[in-house]
Amino acid sequence: MRARKTALLWERFAAADPGLMRLASAMRAVLGAAASLTVLAALGQSGTALLAGGFTAMVTSLAISDLHSRNQLITLGIGAPVSLAALAAGAVLRPYPVTAAIVFLLLIYLAVRARQYGARGQGVGVFGFMGFFLAQFAGARASELPAMGGAVVVAFCAVVAVFYGTGFMTSSRVLARLRRTFNARLRDVLRDTAVLLSTAQDTGTLSLSLERRLDRLHAAALLIGDFLGERAVGEATDGRILRHVTRAEVAAQRLVVLAVRAARTPRDAPALLPDCLREIDELAAAMRLPGPRVVSPTGIGATPYEPAAPRTAGRCREADPEGRRRGTTRQALRVTAASTLSILGGHLLSPDHWYWAVMATWVVFINTESTGEVLLQSARRVAGTVLGAVFGYGLATLAGPYGPLLLVLLLACMFGTFYTPADAYWAVTFFITGMLSMLLALLDTFSTTVLVLRVQETALGVACGVLATVVVAPLTVRRAGDEELVRFLLALSRLLDATTRSPSTGTTTSLIRASRDLDRALESFRKACLPLTHPFNPQRGRRDRARHLLERLEACAYHARNLAVVAGRLPQDDEYATRVTAAADRTQGRVTRLIRLARRRRRTASHPERLKIAGALSLLSGERRTRRGPLSPQERLLLHLNRIDLILTALARAFDPPAPPAERVGTPRCAQMQSGDSYRCPPRPAHHG
Repeated sequence: MRARKTALLWERFAAADPGLMRLASAMRAVLGAAASLTVLAALGQSGTALLAGGFTAMVTSLAISDLHSRNQLITLGIGAPVSLAALAAGAVLRPYPVTAAIVFLLLIYLAVRARQYGARGQGVGVFGFMGFFLAQFAGARASELPAMGGAVVVAFCAVVAVFYGTGFMTSSRVLARLRRTFNARLRDVLRDTAVLLSTAQDTGTLSLSLERRLDRLHAAALLIGDFLGERAVGEATDGRILRHVTRAEVAAQRLVVLAVRAARTPRDAPALLPDCLREIDELAAAMRLPGPRVVSPTGIGATPYEPAAPRTAGRCREADPEGRRRGTTRQALRVTAASTLSILGGHLLSPDHWYWAVMATWVVFINTESTGEVLLQSARRVAGTVLGAVFGYGLATLAGPYGPLLLVLLLACMFGTFYTPADAYWAVTFFITGMLSMLLALLDTFSTTVLVLRVQETALGVACGVLATVVVAPLTVRRAGDEELVRFLLALSRLLDATTRSPSTGTTTSLIRASRDLDRALESFRKACLPLTHPFNPQRGRRDRARHLLERLEACAYHARNLAVVAGRLPQDDEYATRVTAAADRTQGRVTRLIRLARRRRRTASHPERLKIAGALSLLSGERRTRRGPLSPQERLLLHLNRIDLILTALARAFDPPAPPAERVGTPRCAQMQSGDSYRCPPRPAHHG
């Protein structure tokens, strides 16, 4: 019994951390730092070298965002010489503040531009920035470079030896953990669905719980897709696993939609329950171990063996290299301008600790694009720093006389920094500030003045970041959202195009990868609209409209996922192929029109009625049932195409509402200008007094 409870507890723990990725990052930082400090202390190195070793081991977890162990090792191999070069430049130029500032700004610009090369480019940029920052923080001199450089090399070697040498991050183990996470989250969905069906009523709470469960299941499926996207091209096993996971996810989502629909329409529940049972059979077939199967006469329940198709881009933005280049150039200019202000203002606050302002500026621009995102990130940074300063002051005061306890608390804060989910950024900053307090106490430089200065420099840095975002190449939340919406629609267009291809040119795997590109585009849109959909947004009208749009896109992505799964397993049928092509072409026309509207829609639009925000699950379960009885695979395919077409039509009406009737009170007025079309006022009738 105890073993079973332990296993269940571990399963819950693993389900909360897909693939134990956050745990791996935290353990890499803590074990790497501990091993580095142990080796350097045994060699009798100075305190500056110990600081360099521990700091570098921590930075390895900050810089690595690759999922595959081989790619992580490559990033580490590139990051080591970059860190050494940046550290050397910072130490040599430290006596020349003006030259050091210019070189630092150039390094910041290049580090941000490197983000256009994906996760590895961003990681290498972090290594370069942190190497120069380390030289300023440690007060490194040129004479100390050999010892500090040796400590950096020891830190990189220690991270590789203590973490990768244990085999914890082998690709097979990571993939196995990711699939266990997916299975655990799928069981959560099924458990809540069973409760909903057994109660025969929709309590509201269960629907919200199911929606959260489905979001977590979808996140696990996306992570598996991202991991498989980083593996070597041509592995047929990857395609089978991807099809297996996507088919199971789609079956679970459809089962939940049918269950909620049955619970909300008690009169139709007897007719809907057989649909639920059929979907349970589909889910059971999908959950069998992936592998070659025989094609059944209906095409459903059969997954023929297919060679892996060429991979599409792993990330949505990578499908648009020109847009990505423009985005990184804009970001590099803004970060460099903000860092210039931070250096100037930081020197005015404290000539010895100006680098904290630059650090705050650098951080608020990570994974942010629009002005709203920078504002949100800045608020979280300041809040976490203030709370962390209070927390760190209390811990450092209590544990100050005990050096070993301070070291343990420092490593504990380091663990919390990397294990905390990224969306709780204030908590990440909280642990970082607590870790800094322990470090200053170990270095005998801890004081209230230093902590207050840390808060002031952070506030200055984020203020410079916000100012640069508003002045230098500003990007509003609305414009950023429209850009991501266009990317979503382009991904949908590619999926519709793949649906109409013949079996000789398209496979199930390629369709599923196209649907995953659409899912990643949806996540990018969700992130771009986060300042609008955030609960603290005071503009309730804009918040509701953004949430309303997001619900429609989530429903569209649900039908697109079903479309990819069904279309890839259909037998060739000339009659239905003609109907599918016609339906897909009609939907493509909607997509084209919506892209045009999204690129030039008006800034203001009338919204007389208050939008009802109910969630994507409620929206899907409220769709009208076409007919009683089971649908054939061909009919399901046409149904999902029709649903997508209806959603796009509704979005087009929302983006281009009809003109209000002309007012006839008083002097006649011209019709309002819309969408670039011109209207002329009618001639005035002659007045015969």
